[in-house]
Amino acid sequence: MSDGGLLLNFDLTDQPIKRQVKYTGGRWRDRVSAQRIAKRNGDGQSTGSNATPLPTTQRDRHSALPDDIAHDRPAKRQRIQGDSRSEVSSRSLSYMTGKLPPGSISSGPRSATQSNKPGGVTSRLFTSNPTPKTVFEDPVEDVEPAVPSNAPLSDEAETFHALGLSRRIAQHLSTKLEMKAPTSIQKNTIPLLIKEDSDAFLQAQTGSGKTLAYLLPIVQRIMAMSQREDGSSIGVQIHRDSGLFAIILAPTRELCKQIATVLEKVLRSAPWIVSTTVIGGESKKSEKARLRKGVNILVATPGRLADHLDNTKVLDVGTVRWLVLDEGDRLMEMGFEDELKSIVSKIRKEELKDSNKDDVKFDKLPQRRVTVLCSATMKRNVQKLGEISLQDAVHITGAKSDNDGEDGAEVDEAVFAAPAQLKQTYLVVPGKLRLVTLIALLKSSFARRGSVMKAIIFISCADSVDFHFELFRNGASRPASSEKTSLTDSTVAEAAYITSPANPTVNLLKLHGSLPQPVRTATLNSFRTLNDPCVLITTDIASRGLDVPAVDLVIEYDPAFSVDDHTHRIGRTARAGRPGKAVLFIQPGCEEGYLDLLNSTASSVAPQSYESTLQKGFFTPITLPKPDKETEAPTLVSEKQTPNSRAEALQLHIEQRLLATEKESSNSKLLDSARQAFRSHIRAYATHVRDERKYFDITQLHLGHTAKSYGLREAPGGIGGGPSRRTFRPGHNKGGDQKGADRDDNDKKRRIDDDDIPAVDDAAAVRMRMKMKEVMNVASEFNIG
Repeated sequence: MSDGGLLLNFDLTDQPIKRQVKYTGGRWRDRVSAQRIAKRNGDGQSTGSNATPLPTTQRDRHSALPDDIAHDRPAKRQRIQGDSRSEVSSRSLSYMTGKLPPGSISSGPRSATQSNKPGGVTSRLFTSNPTPKTVFEDPVEDVEPAVPSNAPLSDEAETFHALGLSRRIAQHLSTKLEMKAPTSIQKNTIPLLIKEDSDAFLQAQTGSGKTLAYLLPIVQRIMAMSQREDGSSIGVQIHRDSGLFAIILAPTRELCKQIATVLEKVLRSAPWIVSTTVIGGESKKSEKARLRKGVNILVATPGRLADHLDNTKVLDVGTVRWLVLDEGDRLMEMGFEDELKSIVSKIRKEELKDSNKDDVKFDKLPQRRVTVLCSATMKRNVQKLGEISLQDAVHITGAKSDNDGEDGAEVDEAVFAAPAQLKQTYLVVPGKLRLVTLIALLKSSFARRGSVMKAIIFISCADSVDFHFELFRNGASRPASSEKTSLTDSTVAEAAYITSPANPTVNLLKLHGSLPQPVRTATLNSFRTLNDPCVLITTDIASRGLDVPAVDLVIEYDPAFSVDDHTHRIGRTARAGRPGKAVLFIQPGCEEGYLDLLNSTASSVAPQSYESTLQKGFFTPITLPKPDKETEAPTLVSEKQTPNSRAEALQLHIEQRLLATEKESSNSKLLDSARQAFRSHIRAYATHVRDERKYFDITQLHLGHTAKSYGLREAPGGIGGGPSRRTFRPGHNKGGDQKGADRDDNDKKRRIDDDDIPAVDDAAAVRMRMKMKEVMNVASEFNIG
């Protein structure tokens, strides 16, 4: 004490000093288990005073814990690929030090992209995947290509003039439209509808020309009133105000516009005959003006036509001779039964006029009202529609033409066969690998120049369409707004990830029923007219009746809600004798039983493993989207330049890209879009038809693996609550109405309105709408007609 120092008296016991260990990193269950082990063993010491932060690891949702840690609670799932006892014991020592090393919880060997650096993220794609039941065989190349079953007839004697059409129309078809010969359904239908006045039910393969099969007889018989018996012209007697002679109903606006386009091309041979459309989403005032001027052929959606019949006095149906119901099964599925009953009854109630106000006789037109029902499939709802609309109907197919039944009843449900030249394959892909397999398939499809020009990807819901479009587009930000903005600025962009040196530019488009009608029309026109390779990401809104030339590939990324919808989806390719390819994504497990239904509707459906698709698609480097400030897009680089390592690196890149958008204040929130797309996808998955729901069992769907296919590292919550549980920013009113404010002000009495219906498109949304109508009698936003 002489030096004035401070003397501290420590009372040391005989027990060794135990340092307090702080466990960081990993999951909280692992940290708690490690603390219990250290407390029980009494030797939980650390080499340093401060615990080192642990690298973040990406683990599967159902990955198993080591045996010495997981004994406190029962395991959720049996281990698929486990570690040896020596590895488990070595991990136990690591837990005692307070450090949870990377990969200590995840099962299976270390992946190529796993990093030991702090902050590294492990993306495991090829572990803990279910084993498929399908036995894959080596693909056998066809020695001879299949003969097209929906191509025009090759017999030189079969011409349009020989079917009863005038030389004027036949010459116009051959010279202007480059149609030399009719198809089989046209050969069987045109003479019957020209000579007889009986109802008809048309059933033929997709892309076989059903539209012209009923349009040409109508135009021919209207033109006949301006010709003599020998075919010479007697002067134009029919004008636009001579009367309405034909009404054509279609379920969607896009199909109505397509029918109107085909009809307009045919009517160029008879410009005095006028046609127009009345569809939802257009100006009702302009439609009334066109009807007031006069129209001879009207193409309409059921909802808008029923509205005009009730409120437009100038619409006179007393002269109507033909009522055509195109895509009859779709009309019934979309809930138009009441509108169709009203339309048929109002037309039949009007007295049939023999002449018009100008005293022009209608002796060359049918002397009764003729109803033509068209459908590629024969379903019970189609038979019900036939009972409503048909009388003494003739059943016409592409192979024969005879009376198969009257009144559309007692007709066996026909099994639809896809075109013979259509090659169908299905990929058995685990949930985690769906996204990278889709990119690999598209990349391999556009690897050669000219091999695929146009491709369509069908997805179950509109939210998922929006997410995949934003993910695949080249450039993270939206185009800058300008005074003159195109309608397709938000629906057409350049694609990333799927380009190749042979096709450096691939256009990307999106289409679904939640888009405004002008945007939908402009997007579909762009898809038809683009000369560069392009990919359309869409819902079932584009699955019915749309005829887009040069569609070489159809990808069903999400299986259709019914086999009939699958039939119409794949019918967008292999049309009019052209070759085509259709690929269906199936997950291992109960979904593989769905293939038994497909084998009954197709001549041959070849199974294929996702491994071969990854090998083809990721054989070359992957081009990433262009950053905002750089002119050239970077290339994805992995530690090992192999297809599997590129797939894991790509998955890791997508996950990091989604997390990066969470920190940015840009308008595009890719992470929020991915979460909402996942929720809508799960809801849509539960809306398959009852007979097929056993193959798409929502209880068997692995939510964690499905979330990974959306670039998410864990499955987001709020799946069962619906969009009513979404949180909106203050001052942000969805849709520009008062619905969002009503939900905030009256949270306890939450009402179900149009915005509470999930963003699922077409058939799935209609089924959900009908169920909600039965319970709460509410309207829906999905009546796109």
